[in-house]
Amino acid sequence: LFTAFNMLQRRTLLLHTSLKVKRARFPALAADFASVSVDAVHRVSERVSRGDYATANSDEERQVLRLMKEVNVVSSHVPGSSASRLAMRNEIRGLMMEKGLPSFYITINPADTFNPVVKFLSGGEIDIDNLLPGDAPEYWEQTLLVAKNPVVAARFFNIYMRAFI
Repeated sequence: LFTAFNMLQRRTLLLHTSLKVKRARFPALAADFASVSVDAVHRVSERVSRGDYATANSDEERQVLRLMKEVNVVSSHVPGSSASRLAMRNEIRGLMMEKGLPSFYITINPADTFNPVVKFLSGGEIDIDNLLPGDAPEYWEQTLLVAKNPVVAARFFNIYMRAFI
């Protein structure tokens, strides 16, 4: 499930990511992009992935670092990306400007590791109609069940939220 989500997210990222620059700087930045080699970009990206955002061993690497500072990546249509979270935050701020601050907050926490419905959804033998407090599944057993079968946890969450709403 997580692998499939990762593949879908990567596909969406490749299809919906674009670069944003200031109009006045576009011709110079386009020329800089054309003059930078793939090897220099690869070397800089390796260093950046290790947390080094400043070291440049050549003029070409300095040019790549300069391009990284001037070019903004736009990926707001990619679910789970920081840009999509920012877009959602901006949407919430816009709603608050239009409709006012919410006057009621609620946090719902469906604890799947304590709920016998999860065991029932996974095919376990539980009589939900005659369930006593001592008959509830053990915490550790339920945690392993959720870890081994996250689809059951997702189904439980969906049922719980639909029942609440």
